Amino acid sequence: MVRWKCRTSERIIKKSIAGFIIFLGISGAIQGQTPRKSRDHDSSFYSSYRENLVARIYLSRKYTTLKLTPPGDHGVPVMKYRPNTTLNIGIGGTYRSLTLNIGVGINSFNPNKERGETHYLDLQAHFYARKWNFDLLGQFYRGYYLSPQGLAAPEGKNYYTRPDLRVQVGGIATYRALNDRRFSYQAGLVQNEWQKKSAGSILVGGEVYYGAFHADSTLVPANVDTSYAARGIQRVHFFEIGPGVGYGYTVVVKKHFFLLASATVHLALRYVREKEIGKNADNIDFTPNFIFHAGFGYNSEKWDLSMLWVSNRTYIKGPASDYKYTIDAGNYRLIFAKRFTLNRKVKKVLQPINNLIESH
Repeated sequence: MVRWKCRTSERIIKKSIAGFIIFLGISGAIQGQTPRKSRDHDSSFYSSYRENLVARIYLSRKYTTLKLTPPGDHGVPVMKYRPNTTLNIGIGGTYRSLTLNIGVGINSFNPNKERGETHYLDLQAHFYARKWNFDLLGQFYRGYYLSPQGLAAPEGKNYYTRPDLRVQVGGIATYRALNDRRFSYQAGLVQNEWQKKSAGSILVGGEVYYGAFHADSTLVPANVDTSYAARGIQRVHFFEIGPGVGYGYTVVVKKHFFLLASATVHLALRYVREKEIGKNADNIDFTPNFIFHAGFGYNSEKWDLSMLWVSNRTYIKGPASDYKYTIDAGNYRLIFAKRFTLNRKVKKVLQPINNLIESH
């Protein structure tokens, strides 16, 4: 275990941010020097409908879970705090590289009240250009229940609930698809293209995140792990930054049926702070994180029906407790999308957007 003074940690973080910005700047400069002709795609592999408006309706369920894995073999079980989220229905649209979705909870599918109540604001913004993909994340959850069922639960209850537990994560991930001429990430994720032949691509880029989870009392119940509770650990903060690499592939059957899968590994330089009673424990290390995308469905010239799953998994090691914390943020989504051709008047109104993203 390595402990760092606060000033040393801040200097390292600032240098890491500067290096990450330089990395993105160099990447952008390389992209800006690419001849315009090279941006054309191979239409025999996928068709593009970026000039059309893609309208969608969807069902989704979002989640941000917190897994706590104790060190060693001392009979303490692995615990997972889960949010009690609702099933949502939403509408959305995509034009060129911009996507906007708005969803609300369905009252008739309310979650099990015995698991407590979760209040959350889950913001996701996506910018998918021909070569570069940007995913912005802002998640704010309050109210969790402990799994497995019955663990630490009061007498007569099936679940131990934590209305005071909060999990907050924000950041950005950006990746470049090297084989953008034949592989379309957007076909499976935002439905503004149609992958007609199987293809894949290496993905390179980077990520930066800040997060925290905290409660009004110790994160691990005293009747589960007395030594953790004795430390009085109620709050954990982390900051991470670094490059990433991965691979995505779409299998296409009879031009219309598709199966998409991709995974990226983020080699993160991470600063972690656990707050104990009367003191802080700090640590800086390197730990890999993962982003997974998976989906299947039917795509055609006019419409798309698909099922998607996205998971952003972050691993953290507590410098004081040696606990391993895992934050898994993601969502499941069933989508029906239809593409509409725009007339000249609408295109003229949208011309500023075209000018803004023309270079991507």
